[in-house]
Amino acid sequence: MADASVGRKRVNVLGVLNYATSQLHFEVFEHTVKRQHVVPFLDKLAKSSNREKFTIVVMDNASIHHGIEPAMREQWLYEHRFVLLYLPPYSPELNLIELLWKQAKYHWRSFISWRKDQLLTEVSMLLKGVGSEFHIRYT
Repeated sequence: MADASVGRKRVNVLGVLNYATSQLHFEVFEHTVKRQHVVPFLDKLAKSSNREKFTIVVMDNASIHHGIEPAMREQWLYEHRFVLLYLPPYSPELNLIELLWKQAKYHWRSFISWRKDQLLTEVSMLLKGVGSEFHIRYT
């Protein structure tokens, strides 16, 4: 019988990058990420944001990023000074976090075959190292 911990497995990541500090906020999922996962993630970010300044979250046009209730967006704006700004369609070159994902996927991760039961932990540990162990220059 085959070992259930061996084989292919994927994880998905929701993340935002504070460009000024190179701090990455993320959550790793063992399942497909859908809109119902994005809203609580953004809500947690809004509640932890600095209310002294506006926080502008630049988002691409993935379908899961749209359809956020206007009342929720207004609440974030008024209570937390937290604003969503969408990039123009078909402009991944303007999305700085895409550079980070590319670095993480093709350069920072160890090219070993992570076991299914280790994948979530390994990806989380790699992403926790962004800004301290792993650095990226955007210029």
